[in-house]
Amino acid sequence: MKNKNFPSCVIPITNKDKLFHESVDMSDLANMAHPSRIIFCSPPNGGKTLCILNLLLHKKPPFQKIYLVHNDPTTKEYSAIDCEICEEIPPIDEIDTDIRNLIIIEDVDYKSSMSKDQRALLDRMYGCYSTHCNISIWLTAQDAISIPASVRRMASAVFLWRSGDINHMSILAIRFGLTPRDLRWIFDNILTDRHDSLLIDSTRPECRYRKNIFEILKIKS
Repeated sequence: MKNKNFPSCVIPITNKDKLFHESVDMSDLANMAHPSRIIFCSPPNGGKTLCILNLLLHKKPPFQKIYLVHNDPTTKEYSAIDCEICEEIPPIDEIDTDIRNLIIIEDVDYKSSMSKDQRALLDRMYGCYSTHCNISIWLTAQDAISIPASVRRMASAVFLWRSGDINHMSILAIRFGLTPRDLRWIFDNILTDRHDSLLIDSTRPECRYRKNIFEILKIKS
């Protein structure tokens, strides 16, 4: 930058690494703006995969490439979508960052079976590559404790289903402003079906808390 007399205010400067960032779509609450970093946390058979597939139905513009990191290479859970099934998170140099990418990480054992290099890559995906390299990353887990703390801190949204251990689930909710007491009340009084989910969406502050993606909840912590 050349020396000039600048006004005494913050001057917007375009970040050319982030030209692909989308604006939040308030006309469709299921259209999550790219890039997004989402956590889906529920016990088995809670509805995580169904929720992801519904978000993909609403995605506009759609992702151009979807990677599915899954323990079972023969899985048919995601047969309704066109995706590349991977055993591990793909290295950044194997991803075409000129197109809209989504990486789905499905119920990986983040503590025991994920290698140190893969955990480091996951951290970079959430902390840097997502916002700079045209990548949304969605992660599912059966319990909040297993999710690396760095990933929990950098998530832009989280989906929670009823769990036998509210205190563990609160680890995710606290990041978005809910106390364990708040969370227990929500599940006891609003999300009474085991398949009901609580979405906490930091990209839409005016409708931050939602039931089953679309129903806006007015909650004061």
